[in-house]
Amino acid sequence: MQQPEKPIKKPRLKHPDLAVSDLSPEERQRERVRRWRANQKLDPEKVQKTREKNTVNKREQRKRKKEAASQIQQPADVHSQGKAPRKRRRIASPEPQPDAPGPSNSAGDEIPIDPVLLTQETTPATRLTRDVEIMTDMPDPLDAPILTCDVEVMTETLTLMCNVEVMTETPTPMCSVEVMTDIPESLVDTNTLPNDRHPPSPTLSALTELDSRDLATPIIGSQVHAHSETIQWSDGSTTVLPCIMRNGVNVCQDDANSVAFFASLSESLPETSKNVVHLQYSDWRTKSRQLCEEITAALRINKAVVIRQISKPEPATIDLEYLEDRGMSDLMRVVVHDAEQRTKNFTYPHQNATLEEFVNNIHDPNKIQCILDFAYGQGGLPSCLSTLDSSIVNGWNQTTVDCPIGDRVHPDNFLVHSWSLLHGPAYWTNPHHDADGGATFIQIETGEKKWGLWRLIQEDTTTRTNLSSKALELTDLYRNRENILDTWHGEIVTLLPGDMLIQPPGQLHAVYTPVATFATGGHFYNYESMHLTEVSRHIDHKQGKTLTNQIHAHSLETFQRMIVNLPRISRRVKLYSRPLIALCMMVLDGNKYVAAGTEKPKLKTSTTKRAHEIASTVVKYFWKDLKTATNVYRKKETNGSNNPMHPGQLITREELLSCLESFTTM
Repeated sequence: MQQPEKPIKKPRLKHPDLAVSDLSPEERQRERVRRWRANQKLDPEKVQKTREKNTVNKREQRKRKKEAASQIQQPADVHSQGKAPRKRRRIASPEPQPDAPGPSNSAGDEIPIDPVLLTQETTPATRLTRDVEIMTDMPDPLDAPILTCDVEVMTETLTLMCNVEVMTETPTPMCSVEVMTDIPESLVDTNTLPNDRHPPSPTLSALTELDSRDLATPIIGSQVHAHSETIQWSDGSTTVLPCIMRNGVNVCQDDANSVAFFASLSESLPETSKNVVHLQYSDWRTKSRQLCEEITAALRINKAVVIRQISKPEPATIDLEYLEDRGMSDLMRVVVHDAEQRTKNFTYPHQNATLEEFVNNIHDPNKIQCILDFAYGQGGLPSCLSTLDSSIVNGWNQTTVDCPIGDRVHPDNFLVHSWSLLHGPAYWTNPHHDADGGATFIQIETGEKKWGLWRLIQEDTTTRTNLSSKALELTDLYRNRENILDTWHGEIVTLLPGDMLIQPPGQLHAVYTPVATFATGGHFYNYESMHLTEVSRHIDHKQGKTLTNQIHAHSLETFQRMIVNLPRISRRVKLYSRPLIALCMMVLDGNKYVAAGTEKPKLKTSTTKRAHEIASTVVKYFWKDLKTATNVYRKKETNGSNNPMHPGQLITREELLSCLESFTTM
């Protein structure tokens, strides 16, 4: 009897050189993945065959869905003749959406998406009554993401490398599982995956519709590389990961790993966030003063504020016409931050270009760039929030008679209050805090940003010295991810056109820009959060080269103006003990706050003498001398709280004016 021919087995890829290399197990695994992917792309015929099978399966899936919908509609039509159709509330569908993009498990070389799996029932997960997207579509094998970050895939049944299961739960970080068809030697054993874990499900942003959250497909191959991997975020959106291919290798793989881990963080929601205050501008449109008080109260206790739909910009595409409408010439010289250049020199990723060259590079799939220091003097805080800026409203506007502005004024005193950001797609901004201790506001004009905010879990018991050292963990997000999850609380605020985020001084944050985006923003100082400014500038002094993205040299002049304004300060301004001490310390002992890598200021301004006299008088009146004031400022127990971010006790305006009466004479 003739024996049937045995199928030819595909030879396993072996990598004996990796076994004796100095790479860590994790790095060896990443290298195996890279080699495996390169090997898969050598057979274009097989790739095309898998594409065709996937296309057929998708068509069958759409057909079955259409038939099911028609069966549901028929009984309803019998009872609704002569009546208007009932409006149905949008709910999460237990059926997979055929066109919903997102991360999918790569199928085996000979196994396309199984049509049976596409129709199997799943239980829709919901959280806080938000819709949940269920991902079932298989991307093209060349485009399918193979994430080297640690992700645990929870499914009803997990069959490794044979079938593709429907994801019904949110991936939970820090459990290793790779998505491949050839299994490297160190791949995780699926028997070790726990069955009793039920991580929270992904939530959909209340601001957008489910079918508009594919940010990857429209730009793959045109603005980003055709082989860019994709990732799904906790708000239901899907984006590309950073990718610049050189000789078959993604030179931005470290950025891609960081973004993949970043995407696993939870979306900041009004119902659950402890560190972000969520406001709808429509609720405050006629209450500007109360809105400013609400924001100031949040900032002084180190909370960020997001204001939804503070403006309603028209949908727009970033091109030269769009930028010309905002006063920017195509021939304007700009300094570009280049992601590929950053892989070669982290501290100097800059390139000189014209605005036209930058805009053209948005459509180059092998360019990932942004412009950070983009002058935009016509912007600034909207008028309804203008009084948040104590440095301009109180410091500069109200002191020019007592102290006329001299010839030698640093331009950053005014330029930092209004700037713009212009990013191409897939730009990753590493965790940092903004220099000089200013509060920061950012408003999206067109595009989108994933803004990640970090707070120490044990902030109440952390000293300023420990804060400075722990912050360094965030500079290598992916490699330090285990320690970061134990030490830091991170959450993501998705910012859409018309949204504004205001973050307190020293806020450690990371940003991913998945699509071309134009945003406006600025920095400002506020009397009620100067204690956070002092801590931030202390960190600049210790770690300025590592933890900040831009360094300015203007702040001392502004602080002096804010001190000069104290004898005539508005009755609406609240002054707390720790912010007031911090402001006096930074004026009287300014050399202690010079950022690392910069020179000490040498010039004296027209306000220096008067500012020192007023600051010394305040310190002597309330705390005897600067040393005693410093001890009070750094004392752990402040008004019942050990938190170094606590503002302390309220100082009445009457006390302050009594102290500074001699400075109010005409």
